[in-house]
Amino acid sequence: MSDRVLRRFSGSLRRDPVGILLLAIVIIIAAAVMAAPLISSLSPVATDFKQVLLPPNAVNWLGTDDFGRDVFIRLLYGGRTSLMVAAIAVVIVMSIGVTVGVVAGYFGGVVDLVVTKVIDVLLAFPRLVLAIAVAALMGGGMVPLVIAISVVAWPAYARIIRGFTLQVSQEGYVSAARCLGTPTWRILTGHIALNLIGPILVLAMLDIGNLILAVSALSFLGLGVPPPAPEWGAMLNEGRGSMEIAPWLVLAPGLAIFVVVLAANYFGDIVRDSVEGRPVHGPRNWLRLPSRKRYKSVAVASGNSAASPASALDLQGLCIEVTDRRSPFFGKRILNDVSLNVGRGESVGLIGESGSGKSTLAALALGLTRPPLALTAGRARLFGQDAAQWSWDDWQQVRGRTVSLVNQDPLSALNPVLRVGDQIREVMLTHLDMPRAAVEDRLREVLDEVHLPERVIRQFPHELSGGMRQRAVIAMAIVNKPALLIADEPTTALDVSTQIRILDLLRDLQDRYGLALLFVSHDLRVVARVADRVVIMRSGEVVESGPTAKVFTAATHPYTRELVTAMPGRRLQTVKAA
Repeated sequence: MSDRVLRRFSGSLRRDPVGILLLAIVIIIAAAVMAAPLISSLSPVATDFKQVLLPPNAVNWLGTDDFGRDVFIRLLYGGRTSLMVAAIAVVIVMSIGVTVGVVAGYFGGVVDLVVTKVIDVLLAFPRLVLAIAVAALMGGGMVPLVIAISVVAWPAYARIIRGFTLQVSQEGYVSAARCLGTPTWRILTGHIALNLIGPILVLAMLDIGNLILAVSALSFLGLGVPPPAPEWGAMLNEGRGSMEIAPWLVLAPGLAIFVVVLAANYFGDIVRDSVEGRPVHGPRNWLRLPSRKRYKSVAVASGNSAASPASALDLQGLCIEVTDRRSPFFGKRILNDVSLNVGRGESVGLIGESGSGKSTLAALALGLTRPPLALTAGRARLFGQDAAQWSWDDWQQVRGRTVSLVNQDPLSALNPVLRVGDQIREVMLTHLDMPRAAVEDRLREVLDEVHLPERVIRQFPHELSGGMRQRAVIAMAIVNKPALLIADEPTTALDVSTQIRILDLLRDLQDRYGLALLFVSHDLRVVARVADRVVIMRSGEVVESGPTAKVFTAATHPYTRELVTAMPGRRLQTVKAA
């Protein structure tokens, strides 16, 4: 739980006398249960038929049962069993449910279909009935009790976590992590799971009461720990035959179950109110990443190497279509015979209106084209290599190291639960085998290059301004000194003055590192400030390309002329001075 959520929780609790009372009672019960051997040396199973059904007294605080056993001692030891089984079940249920839910929500497709069908089948049975059947088949006992409860409880967790995962996996910072080559398991654990801490805590707090009830119910039916070992549910069953003459036999375990379940549900509501609708900021040092393993199948030449080919990115005759027959857009061509070349150290502007296909082209250059879209014709080469033949692992090696992306919205591109420093470190540790001191040195160096103060390392994205967030995204993209940088409308979410500073920064970084830059935008004035050449797209096709000055001053295609005419200040020198 983050410091902020903990502060909200403690603040809510301080203003709630009922919560304070319940917390005190639960602490006393838990302490007494754990210290049962220290409180009394009496055995919870030792019988004394001379003291059968004694009412509460100074020696036997809660009386004795029909075997002369002290009810108070049995209540303490029974609580250890009930709470321990419930706690173990919560851990198992959360582990299975969260894992299955995250995997199904993130991968989707066949995995999601199979998982949801299994969940639907399990949820079709009443939980208690299914738990009774499983426990009975396994013969009863503590282990079968835990297994029976876990089997019936995890599907509900998985369904809820799946829904949250579907939402989180669409966030920009998850897409940014993919573009930077972050391995899938790190995305699941470091970007998605951390954002699910709030829902997981709420589910755990709310469900622990249900699990205690389930443990007690199964023990009441004789499917728990074997007698004479005490357990709260089993004690209820044992006392029901003598309830009229010895009501304390039922009242003691019944009140214990009631108080613990009430407290769990009550605290669950407080936790839910503390995290609902707000991002959860994880602890500072949760992210400790090992070095990234090296793939051997791809060796892309550095863009700064004299041995590397003239073109950083060479796309020829590309056609991308919707190939999924189940899609209503099956057969629709998104890109049609598109060719584009970005030379080493060159800046190319890719211009087009919304829906023109420019973002699809950028995704292809990053190896992120996914069903229902597929490359059906053409050639895609990255630094002389046939990138269309690369596997996902090959692209994982390249993204974030040889080719990087600067996203459109910096706030969505940064994970709200990780500090900025951790997110930049992640990119380095994913691709480079560097000692810790070298990582920290490079981290401070790249922040200086993008003109950010060192304090940003310890800050969360919401603590930065829009321009500072965009600089942080640029720092993530260039920290490994890539050869090709793709900037997908990186200034759209910024004000005009900040746009100019970001554009100047990109141009400066390009000159410093010799970057090849593909700048995607719909704004001609912005592209004119950074691009050596421009490519104009419309409806999935390239309608015109050439040097920036020539295209903006002597356009040949009617669509390009319309764009230039509509641009404020039509002369190129006016645009450059903007």
